[in-house]
Amino acid sequence: MQVLFMLALAVHVLSGVFWAGSTFVLARTGDGRSAMSLFGPQMGAATIAVLSGALLWHIFHEGYFGSQERVLAIGAIAAIIAAGVQGALVGGARRQSVSADAVSTPVKRAVRGERIAAVLLAITVIAMAISKMF
Repeated sequence: MQVLFMLALAVHVLSGVFWAGSTFVLARTGDGRSAMSLFGPQMGAATIAVLSGALLWHIFHEGYFGSQERVLAIGAIAAIIAAGVQGALVGGARRQSVSADAVSTPVKRAVRGERIAAVLLAITVIAMAISKMF
């Protein structure tokens, strides 16, 4: 069980760091073209982060829903919404840019998606960081 926990935690942290870190950088730089090119790796990391987080929840928090679990649940919901926002806005912009003549609108949509997701992922990181205080 301890090895499973260590592997799940390492996978969760590494995928989450890439996902949140790249989202923060893309939101700050406003580089919509890079956002569209990193869409696949970001969604892969998001999927791995959410699944490994679910495994960690199952190992440590299943069957109890106290203050710590409520804070973690807020973070998990924010992360899932962030993935949905990126999928809809960045993924949609990526699909649209292939067929569109003018790429300014898809690029702006991709940047908006990264910025919204960055706020949601900041909530997620804060929730994980403070959950032990409850």
